[in-house]
Amino acid sequence: MPNLQGASKRKRILVITGTTGFDSLVRNIDENRELEGGFDITLQTGDGAYKPRYKSFFDFDKGLKNRLSEYDFFITHAGAGTIFMLLEQKMRVLVVPNTERADKHQIELAQYVKSNNLCAVCQNVSDVAMAITEIDRTTQNLQPYEKVEFNAVRDLLRYIYE
Repeated sequence: MPNLQGASKRKRILVITGTTGFDSLVRNIDENRELEGGFDITLQTGDGAYKPRYKSFFDFDKGLKNRLSEYDFFITHAGAGTIFMLLEQKMRVLVVPNTERADKHQIELAQYVKSNNLCAVCQNVSDVAMAITEIDRTTQNLQPYEKVEFNAVRDLLRYIYE
C-alpha cells in the first residue's frame, strides 16, 4: 500500500510551457528522478515533440485557469500571458525563459519580473532542478502583483471624436 502521508507533504508543481512547447525544460524536469521525492510535478507540453516518460503531463488545457488552486507552485516559460495570468491569481512563480526561441523577448520579460521581485527566475534550463529544490525559499518574499487597468483607449477615442 502506498505511503499516502508522504505524498500529501510533497509540493504540487505545474510546469507550463505555452502552446509552442519547451522541450528542453520538459525533458530536464521529467528525467530528473530525484525531484519525485519532494515534489508532485505535472508537465504541460504544448506542441513540443518530447513526451514525458516519468511524470504526468498534458498538451494543453483551456480550463487551466480554473485548476490553478490544485498547485502550490508554478514553473513557466517567460510568456507574458502565462506569467501575468499567474501573478493576477497571486500564485508563486518560477520563470525559465525559453532561450531556444528565435526572438529574445522571453529573456527580457524574465529580467523584468526578476528586477521587480515579482517572480523567481532560473536563467538556464540546466539549473532548473536546483531551482525547484529552492522554490519555496525563492518565491517566499515576492512582491504581490497589482494589475493596472489600461484605460488609454477611452481617452484616445475621446480625443479623436471630440
